[in-house]
Amino acid sequence: MTSEQVAATGYSTGCQGVETCICPRPTICADDIPSMIFLTISRCCAFFDYPLYMLLFLSKTHNLNNFLQTTILGIFINFSDYHKVHGLFGIIVGIESTTHSFFHILRWARRNDDIQYLWQSQTGVTGLVTLICMPLIVLPMSIPYLKKKMTV
Repeated sequence: MTSEQVAATGYSTGCQGVETCICPRPTICADDIPSMIFLTISRCCAFFDYPLYMLLFLSKTHNLNNFLQTTILGIFINFSDYHKVHGLFGIIVGIESTTHSFFHILRWARRNDDIQYLWQSQTGVTGLVTLICMPLIVLPMSIPYLKKKMTV
């Protein structure tokens, strides 16, 4: 968007230091270079995770994995031991989700009153819930000491 188009949105005064910027809605408005860099990092983290979400799900579909092991794909991919894949991708998703949230919060904290989106928008609230819940899932599953301390 051009600086004039961004200024017309009402949630930004226009692009700062650049001719065009990204400002489709208030929660994703990046109207200067650092904000655009933070938004790019945040989005890359999120888009990188999409295939991992699918593989996390598929890694626990035992009937499907057993079937795939008997197909031609079973020659190239060992579908019988997907627990390691699940554990590794779970850790990666935890790191990526935390990084994604961190750069959104950093971007909002830089702009005037945008940090309020963290608790006043659906985007911010769901991200905050994820940021709080993710360590509660990933850490006990990836750190053996914490896993032993969990009761059954």
